[in-house]
Amino acid sequence: MQLDRITYAFLLIFKENFRRRITILLLLLIPATFYIIAIYTSSEIPMLIKIASAPDEPVILVKPKDLGLIYIGLAATGFLVSFMALNIMQRNAPARKRLILCGYKTIELLTAKFLLVISIVIVLGIYIAVMGLFLIEPKHLSGVVAGYVLCGYVYGSYGLLIGAILKKELEGILFIVLLANIDIGWLQNPIFYAASQNKFIIKLLPGFNPSQVSVISAFTDFSINLPIIYSLIYGTIFLVLSMIIFHTQLKT
Repeated sequence: MQLDRITYAFLLIFKENFRRRITILLLLLIPATFYIIAIYTSSEIPMLIKIASAPDEPVILVKPKDLGLIYIGLAATGFLVSFMALNIMQRNAPARKRLILCGYKTIELLTAKFLLVISIVIVLGIYIAVMGLFLIEPKHLSGVVAGYVLCGYVYGSYGLLIGAILKKELEGILFIVLLANIDIGWLQNPIFYAASQNKFIIKLLPGFNPSQVSVISAFTDFSINLPIIYSLIYGTIFLVLSMIIFHTQLKT
């Protein structure tokens, strides 16, 4: 595995996905749009919520508006990173095969794709978290940022997996929209979690642990070590599966 090949492949994939200015513009505007909608539709009246992964599921008093802003940031991160990862995996398959014929190894292409997704995860996670900082004052900002980055990692890896399995963009988008909307866009919110009948199903979804990292950090002083570890495990499973499938496809 050669560093110069990885660097070249990284730059090539980056240019393929960001040569259109509209892509960067949408990445900047979509989170802002999500936040604006949350600001003008959420209540300021405090309410009691349960935090699922904290010890004994404690009940705390928070404003729905503050809670909604945390989760809207998570949803924006998950949606955007998974879409970008899907596009990175599916786009320009003929160019990938030409690189293989020119002597590139599949591990070099996979590493370049992974590094680009991680770069997007970090930049978007920090950008969305800092934007939210102007709207709320979390107890532990670093933990909120970590939750956003982990959400991007899990859903970015999921996007890579879907992109490796499915060849058509439309089917991939539907899979991402379906899971992200049900998961971080709906069930992970403590308001829905508290009234749910089968909470173990919600805990099995990929957005559970990253969202717990952010919400615990925003409103409490509880430890976030376990949700961080579980998030890394969940995302890594998606990532490894995507790499195995991608490697198999290039060999056939």
